[in-house]
This record gives sequence, structure tokens and C-alpha cells, in this order.
Amino acid sequence: MREVVVLGAGLHRYGVDPDKSATDMGTEAVRNALMDAGMRWDDIEAVYCGTGGQGTWGAGHLIGRVMGLTGLAITNVENASASGSAAFREAVLSVAAGAHDTAMAIGVDTTPPKAVNRPSTSPPLGPVNIFAAMAKQHMEKYGTTRDQLAMVAVKSHYNASFNPYAHFQEAVTLEEVHQARMVADPLTVLHCCPWDGGGAAAIVCARELAGKYTEKICPTVVSSVLKSTLAGGDPMVDLTEFSAKIAYEQAGAGPEDMDLIEIHDAFTIEEIIYYEALGLCEEGEGGRLIEEGVTALDGKHPVNSSGGLISMGHPIGPTGVGQVAEILWQMRGECGKRQIARPVNLAMAHMVGAGGVCVIHLFRK
Repeated sequence: MREVVVLGAGLHRYGVDPDKSATDMGTEAVRNALMDAGMRWDDIEAVYCGTGGQGTWGAGHLIGRVMGLTGLAITNVENASASGSAAFREAVLSVAAGAHDTAMAIGVDTTPPKAVNRPSTSPPLGPVNIFAAMAKQHMEKYGTTRDQLAMVAVKSHYNASFNPYAHFQEAVTLEEVHQARMVADPLTVLHCCPWDGGGAAAIVCARELAGKYTEKICPTVVSSVLKSTLAGGDPMVDLTEFSAKIAYEQAGAGPEDMDLIEIHDAFTIEEIIYYEALGLCEEGEGGRLIEEGVTALDGKHPVNSSGGLISMGHPIGPTGVGQVAEILWQMRGECGKRQIARPVNLAMAHMVGAGGVCVIHLFRK
């Protein structure tokens, strides 16, 4: 298997934009990624396009028609919230196996029509009720506090306030999180990710070919794991623990080595439980971790420097690919006021999806 590196990435800002199609947003992200990588469209040999709600029309093929018909291989990927992450994994594997020298992962989705005419921060009630119950259980069992849950949202919005691609770009206070509209106790609307749209693209190639296109830092993909729910296990905590163990083994690293983690945080309680599942702390200690600042931009293990799903947004298809973009730009030192001060040498992108799927990638500079 060949070593695979990330050459470049591009985004279309996440948010609610009913006047733009998925093709519009995806094409903008693709063009930005090509510019970032110093490549042309006809340099790309394969495309894997992750979407959550674009139907059977083939979002990747529609974007390809706009970019130009070159005969490249295009595959559309659907894997719930992990669609973009799964698409990125397919791109990585195709290059690692030698089927292609270059490949692009695209993620694109538009805001669901029913969500356009209601507050964009209103997620579906089914998932909210599930995670509200999970939050209550964690609070009762481990003493996790409402303040600790709200601190996740405060951190998320602070980081996103420096991210020009984020849906929400204003910091919030602890009091504002507490006083926001209650969705499902103890989760107010500021504990929840928005229902939005956007586009993201990331380009990978064989390590030995990177210099042909760019002199920028090109992180190596040192681990790529996709797993589904274990018998007797749950589709979030147990699945994340299982997947992370394999990812760490592939990379020859551990949670203590992570300089940045982009975590699936559709709700604040998710970030806390994934701290624990990924091994950043012991079970039940996730609330303490956020309170002590360990996961802040200047902490030992920064989490969601992009703003995460809660504040950058969660347009489904683009989400996992957008995580890769954030890691790439952090490793290059290109993130402006949200830049992590010390070198980002090893980073993780983590996504889960409904139905029971977890995708984890580790990157080394």
C-alpha cells in the first residue's frame, strides 16, 4: 500500500442559502480545493462524493459536468452523517491501492426544504430527545453539570467566530447558552448543531507525486478506519472506542499524542462522551476535561478548532470532509486567529452516522 497525502482542500461556507443548489456549492468547494493544491480539474483521476439527501441524481456527476467532462471515475457515497468521511476514505484507499494516483473527496448537501422556513438551529426532535436523555444520564451518573455542557457550546462558538466558513461566527457566553430556547431539557438550542447546507472538497495523492503539484505541507494519512456497530455494543460510545483503538494501532500513536481532534459534536453531550471514548480521559471525566480547558485552542488537546458541528455547521455530506480541511490548514499554520499556537503534528478526524457507523482518520505532518 502506498503512502497517501492530503494536497489541498476547499470549502463553501456552511449555512442556509436556499438560492444555491448543491451543485453550486460543491463546484465552489472543488475550485477552491484545486487552487489550494495547485492542480487543474483534469489532474483528478477519481471523485468520491458524499451526500446525505441529494437523491439518485448523482451529486458528484452533476458537479463533474460543470467542472468539465474528462472521463474520470465518479462514485457517490451515502453513509448518514459520516457520508463525507466515508467518501474521503474511499479516495484514500483508491490511491493507497494504486488504482489512482490522485483522487478527490467531495461533500455536499443543501438545507432540507422543511428547515428553510424555521429557525436554522432547530434540529429534528428525535435525535434531540435521545441526546437529552443521554445528557441527563451522564449528569446523574458522573455529576456532569449544566455549566460543563454549556462550556462545550461556548468553546465551539468562540472557535467558529474566527472561521470564515462557519455557519455561526459570533461568540456566546455561558449565560446566553443557559438562557437560550429550551429544545429538550437540559439541551437549549445553543447545545445543538444547525440544520444547514454547504460544500467541501479534499484532494489526496500518492506521497511521491505531491511535489509535482505543491510545495505546501501535505499531511500523511496514517490511519483510515470505518466500522459499524458491534453485537451487544452501542452505535456511539462502544463503536467509537472500538474504531479509535484500531486507528491508534495503525498509526502507532495514542490519545496522548493528539495535537488536534475534530469530533462529531452534533450535541454538546456528544463531545463530552467522545472525549471519554477516544481515551482523552477516563469514563465520566469528560465534563472535567472541558472545564479545565484541556480541549481549548490553547489546551493540551484542542478539540474542534473549526467550531465543530455545533457552530461551524453540520450539512451532512460536507461535514467529514470539512474536518480534513481544518486539519490540513492547522498543520500548515493557515488558520489565522483560531490557529493552534504550538505545532500540529498529529491530528484526528472523527465522525459517526445514524444506523451505526464510525469513521476515524489520523494525519501526521
